[in-house]
Amino acid sequence: MDEQHIRERAYFLWHKEGRPLGRDAEFWERARSQAAEMAEPAIHTPLGERTPDERKIDEGLIETFPASDPIAVPSDSPDPKESK
Repeated sequence: MDEQHIRERAYFLWHKEGRPLGRDAEFWERARSQAAEMAEPAIHTPLGERTPDERKIDEGLIETFPASDPIAVPSDSPDPKESK
């Protein structure tokens, strides 16, 4: 990321937090850190080359899908099937 992008991001963060005085270095560092994270390439390890620890993580992720639970309906709400 170039310095202009970091400057704009720092300004955005500073403005978002109410334009506090005396914290310019903090916002600059946060913007620089975020830019560095975005610039890092993703690591793509082929499935056959994963370590046992990486396989455990994969298995744990599979168990969490679907990522969200179904919508909860309060028990005291009428059953939509019965109203038809």
